[in-house]
Parts: sequence; structure tokens; C-alpha cells
Amino acid sequence: MATMTRSTALKIAATLSVVVAIIGIAMFDLPNLTLGAQHSRDPFAIVLGSFASDILALVAAYGAWRTQKWGAVLLVGVNLFWLVQAIGSLLLDTTLGETVFASVMLVHHLVVITLCLWRERVASAV
Repeated sequence: MATMTRSTALKIAATLSVVVAIIGIAMFDLPNLTLGAQHSRDPFAIVLGSFASDILALVAAYGAWRTQKWGAVLLVGVNLFWLVQAIGSLLLDTTLGETVFASVMLVHHLVVITLCLWRERVASAV
């Protein structure tokens, strides 16, 4: 039976995180950044923090794709931050759509963290 290598796991984690970061930048960050602090739909500190975490995720994904330890560690950190946001959304959001989205993101972040911590199995000496 073929098992997944650490390199493959990190590449999958990097790809998943890039997709979420690009969607976040395109759908949330840029529209709110172009509105400016006065007209943004959300508090501007949250908009700036979201944009910063998305850029940090792209940097971390680059490192993880190249199987660098710092990239995997940074990707775990970013996804832990996103995990807290997803849990907060699950607790505070009111519409079904928001709850479903937060649930999908919760699963995504847990999968990425698991992939970043992936270790190859070592054959038993017994």
C-alpha cells in the first residue's frame, strides 16, 4: 500500500492554503481595502489583519511547498489563527450560509494542520 510522503503532504497543505488565501484576498480583503477605513463594511483593523494573515499564508505556503521547516511551522501558525476565526464564526454567525462556510473552513484548517504535521511511517524492525 502506498503511503503519502511528507513532501506530498506539505505540497497539498500549501496548495489548500494558497486557494483559501487567494479567495480571502479577492473576496474580502481587496474590496474592503479599496473602500478605505471610512467606508469599509468591517472594522478596518480586521480588514488589515485579514490581509496580513493572507499574505503570511502565501509566504508560508511557499516555504511548505519547498519542504522547508519554517514554512510548515508558519503554515501551522496561520491555520491555527484561522481556526480560531472559524470557531468564532461558528459561535457568532447567524445565517445558515455563514455557518456552513465556517464549518468548511474549520475542516480545511484542521486538514492543513494535520498535513503540516504529517510524518512518514517507519518500517518496524520486528
